[in-house]
Amino acid sequence: MAEDWSRWLDETPEGGASGAGARSKASVVRFRRGRDGEDGAGGLPRPILVVGGCGGAGTTTTALGLAGELAGETATVAVDATAAGSDLALRGADEHLHPISLQSWLYGRGDDEPAPLKECLSRSTSGYGLLWRDAAPLRRRATYLTVARGVHEAGYTAVYDGGTPIAGRQLRPLLDDADVALVLAIPARTDAANRLRVTLEWLDDEFGSTGAGPGGGVVGDTTVVISHQHPGGDSRIAEHLRENLSGWVRDIREVPYDPHLARGELVRHAALAPATRRAYEQLLAGVAS
Repeated sequence: MAEDWSRWLDETPEGGASGAGARSKASVVRFRRGRDGEDGAGGLPRPILVVGGCGGAGTTTTALGLAGELAGETATVAVDATAAGSDLALRGADEHLHPISLQSWLYGRGDDEPAPLKECLSRSTSGYGLLWRDAAPLRRRATYLTVARGVHEAGYTAVYDGGTPIAGRQLRPLLDDADVALVLAIPARTDAANRLRVTLEWLDDEFGSTGAGPGGGVVGDTTVVISHQHPGGDSRIAEHLRENLSGWVRDIREVPYDPHLARGELVRHAALAPATRRAYEQLLAGVAS
């Protein structure tokens, strides 16, 4: 009978995963498939896709935090890659909110030619642009691969806010692209950590290829980010995931609780706490290399 791993985190003693009374280390899923391809995107840093392992994972704030750090290195645009539009620009455009949507930019010149990207972006005081989308579908068989090509050809590096669920149809072209660095965000909650394993298995089944082995393929290129959305800074969930997933995912990082983010209003990068800025800087250094 197959192991019931649904309680792999719930069964961890309250005192943590080490010390007297701790249960033996949980076995991890043997990811069967990987993905071939070289890193890099024509001299630009890698594009980044941030998706949530569940609702309330902090994908928007994580995408904005990464874009704020990346903007100091290269021309950067935060792109709404959700199925029907999120509040990405409403949260991040603290300098100028442009009325042009992603869809309007994509077909701005007609004949499937995008308009000049720089002229269509909302702006952040941190120096990055933002593309928001409305609820209408992309037209003329376009996908986010079309979007990615347009952003790249304009000389920008994209940070995509994919929201949830990760299985959303619009995300498939980005998940299947080996040049895109994947960040999987979860809140610092036990239930979210328990569901993470199912998500990683799904990623491997849908976007892997045979023969990659441990730490390879799309799962091996995934960075897990644990977002602390309440004061306290309890890192037991992060410690448990590091114990059980190290060597299988690219990295596991934490973003500390920040009162500025918790307000749910405009995110001003300069107003983030120093510890939050350091967390985004370290996260970027890992995923954009």
